[in-house]
Amino acid sequence: MNRHQRRKQKKEQKVHQPYQQELINIIKIHSSKKFDLAEKEYHKLLQKIPNDYETVRHLGILYFDTKRMEQAYNCFQQAIKIDPARCEAYNNLGFIHLKNDNLELAEKCLKKSYEINQKYIPTLNNLVGLYINNQDPETALKFSKKVMSLDTKNPISNSQYAKALIVSGHLNEAIKILEELYKKFPEAPFRMNLASAYRENGDLEKSDLIVKEEFQKNFKNLDFFTLYAINKSSSLSSEQIKYYEEMVSHDAKGDRLVIKDQIKLCETFYLYYKNKKELKKSSKYLLKMNQLQFSLKKFDLQLEEKFFEKMQSVFSKKFDFNLNKTENIIPIFICGMPRSGTTLCEQILSSHSDVTGAGELNFLPTLSGIGTSAQVTKETLDKFSQNVLNKDFLLNLRKGYMSKLIDRRENKNKYICDKMPHNFVFIGLIRTIFPESKIIYCKRDPMDNCFSLYAHKFLELSHQYSYDQKTLAQYYKLHTNLMDFWIKKFKNDIFILDNEELVNNQEKISREILNFCNLEWEDQCLKFYETKRQVRTASIDQVRKPLNNKSIGAWKDYESSLSELMTELK
Repeated sequence: MNRHQRRKQKKEQKVHQPYQQELINIIKIHSSKKFDLAEKEYHKLLQKIPNDYETVRHLGILYFDTKRMEQAYNCFQQAIKIDPARCEAYNNLGFIHLKNDNLELAEKCLKKSYEINQKYIPTLNNLVGLYINNQDPETALKFSKKVMSLDTKNPISNSQYAKALIVSGHLNEAIKILEELYKKFPEAPFRMNLASAYRENGDLEKSDLIVKEEFQKNFKNLDFFTLYAINKSSSLSSEQIKYYEEMVSHDAKGDRLVIKDQIKLCETFYLYYKNKKELKKSSKYLLKMNQLQFSLKKFDLQLEEKFFEKMQSVFSKKFDFNLNKTENIIPIFICGMPRSGTTLCEQILSSHSDVTGAGELNFLPTLSGIGTSAQVTKETLDKFSQNVLNKDFLLNLRKGYMSKLIDRRENKNKYICDKMPHNFVFIGLIRTIFPESKIIYCKRDPMDNCFSLYAHKFLELSHQYSYDQKTLAQYYKLHTNLMDFWIKKFKNDIFILDNEELVNNQEKISREILNFCNLEWEDQCLKFYETKRQVRTASIDQVRKPLNNKSIGAWKDYESSLSELMTELK
């Protein structure tokens, strides 16, 4: 901002000063949720001071609060034009993009806000949320620590800090913060975070108790409704069902936030009616859930095909690099299609005294420059295929990965599990730079695997292929083709874990897994469900219980709705 602009800004601020109290009074009306009155008063004030930055911005916040996203967006854009040297409107705009899953645009706006003011707490908290959504826990934790250095008493900041701790693997520390937070601020949002943390830690009773209590207080709280309704012992009244069914049938008019709520409710009703054995109703909501979810983001199957072909092309050659293996740890890569049994495998292994289960790590996609499946572009693929021929690149990749992996180690364990399913794409890279590593490929009956994917709503849009039956089947075939290539090339270095075999002969297969990893047998590996460790995947409930065969052939209950999937998989 030049001298002339600063002078102009000061002059405008001076002119608008008499109206500051009037704006404060309107904001109070707005805060009390008297939206219609507040909106009228904002417009009246803007007739007096048409280009007032704060009035325009707060009108945008009101539009956001009343789910009028386009109008909110326009207000924030206008506020930025009025005063591009202030950070607040950039933050507001970034938040809209974040809520709409436009992570790239969200990052651009939030970084601009941060550039203007590095101590603006709302921006810092939104950056934490952004990097949690972007599967970058380290950066999320970095920003949350910065927030805490500025303001330790802000409950929202504390809550965000706890979330960052959770995704970066510090669950017990997060639970302590959330428990203290809830004592001071017993509002539902903070208790929701605590219930989720308990669930991840295996304290299902504590989690369910919170959910039940909050649902009884106010069944119109969507977050608690969705958790309460999927509990097998739960029953809903006709009033509660009617209230939420009307939300599902409401015309969203393209509003992504409304659509995301509808998706959440469809998933809830699918599971609720499934538990009640009302499969016709359950199927109806399953199909609607996936139709809505698939509409949110286009999936480029051709790019994925090129991705897989590129991997085969690059690693059809032999790489001979002398690697300096200085680390006294051995990574265990557990990979395969999502919902193929990777979490169960990790839970068995992490029950061993010499194994740390580090969960789903995005280290390889991030450090290689390719990104997660949702972030892959033609440019990242081309760059990777050039870099992978460079010894220094590979050595630095190994060094970077190992340093991050060591940070996740517990009790100085020699073995650390990385169970990112999508690492099946990187098996060639893994064998090249981690020759000492162990690779376990989890496979499952195609229909069981694909149905489990189709019947689950993931937290992010990284598995967008799974919401359309034809696309899902085609992606599964691409995965199978790539795995055939890896198995042929590295047949003695990959343990193929068949989910059905494990379910039907738990001890025999568990012993084989440990033997492959050069681990001595420990009986507690059979009681994996008793292991207290953080689980952040869709299989959180299954791995807290003894092994059973209920999921084998589960798709048959919905066979009449899966004709396209069955046809494409043949």
